[in-house]
Amino acid sequence: MSSSVCAQGFMDKEPYDPIESINRKTHEFNKGLDRYAIKPTSNIYGSYIPKLIRIPISNFRGNLNEPRRFINHILQRDLSGAGTDLSRFVINSTLGIGGLIDVASMWNIYPRSTGFDETFRSINLPQGAYVELPLFGPSSARGTVGLITDYALNPSKPITAGIDGIVMLGVEVANVFQKRYEFAPMIDATLYNSADSYSASRNVFLQTKQEFNIDDDEADVFDPYGED
Repeated sequence: MSSSVCAQGFMDKEPYDPIESINRKTHEFNKGLDRYAIKPTSNIYGSYIPKLIRIPISNFRGNLNEPRRFINHILQRDLSGAGTDLSRFVINSTLGIGGLIDVASMWNIYPRSTGFDETFRSINLPQGAYVELPLFGPSSARGTVGLITDYALNPSKPITAGIDGIVMLGVEVANVFQKRYEFAPMIDATLYNSADSYSASRNVFLQTKQEFNIDDDEADVFDPYGED
């Protein structure tokens, strides 16, 4: 099924947004935070911090996500995805110097993003109402539960336990700035070049999830709100 057909099907449906008034207030908070803090800082980060530093930080953080992806792919009965996660983690943790270098991608073994949102979807748990979360942005009722579960059951916790908390916080913050800098054109178009940035953000999120639901994980769609 083509993306255009999926998009048309999505546009025929009214978004399920029963708490829109609350979501809009949260959206304005998130948009203000982006305008005055995240966007300008990400521009400085991307413009003045060399890629030689930025990319290894992102690679390291991404490598720590592989065990969580592995658990979710197992729960989804996706052995191929789990095999990819395990291969990437072993390769990048060893040959990639603790994940600083993405050797696996050089060998055409690319990450397969997933989380407990997708795991819950695999057991037919409904997506539920649209929710915009403070700091985290667009989500759904199921996605919110998935986000909490991802954090609570993250198998990488023992790995990061010996790393200074300030270092790990720095890695997470750097990843936010890197992602914001890398996808700035799409995010700026949604937040600042649309008549109603709330509706635009909601539609991008829901349409992306709809296409993944129809075409499964092979859908060629960029999800600006997904983990990486």
